[in-house]
Amino acid sequence: MPLGGTFYKESEEIYTIVQSMQEACLAVLKEDVQWEDVHVIAHEVAIEGLLKLGILKGEKKEILEARTSVAFFPHGLGHYLGMDTHDTGGHPNYEDTDKMFQYLRVRGKLPEGSVITVEPGVYFCRFIIEPYLKDEKQKGFIDEEVLGRYWDVGGVRIEDDILITKDGYENLTTAPKGIDEMKKIIDS
Repeated sequence: MPLGGTFYKESEEIYTIVQSMQEACLAVLKEDVQWEDVHVIAHEVAIEGLLKLGILKGEKKEILEARTSVAFFPHGLGHYLGMDTHDTGGHPNYEDTDKMFQYLRVRGKLPEGSVITVEPGVYFCRFIIEPYLKDEKQKGFIDEEVLGRYWDVGGVRIEDDILITKDGYENLTTAPKGIDEMKKIIDS
């Protein structure tokens, strides 16, 4: 939900990107899917959306390889759910030298019967993005003027709880989502 009670152009655009990230990730879920691959899909969709808005510039492949999208999607895609909110079963590696995977709480193939969150997000946090703007390689992929219009968005994350099945998944989350559904709630 937008904190101010209404979507404005920029917040709606970011919400739409995050929803697309989640939909792309959900589309590939099933038993034995490699979680790291799903995380990469989320980054690819984020890059495509941020390129379309003009926040990122350059070639998608180069941006992904440079890990520039981590400036906007700095966290892992999700975690297992069980007796604890952040259940055991994942193998995070905070020492990983690849920034894209440092904060993944889950590594490896998803087992049938597991419950995992799928919670992509796009954020505009100065303390995370500003070092990228000072880095010679990274700043070439970010249009600071366009970025300036998005600082007030703050961030968007959409989280669903997913039961992994042999051939797909079951979404256990019943909360409404999507711009139209959010507007119905806001306007009521």
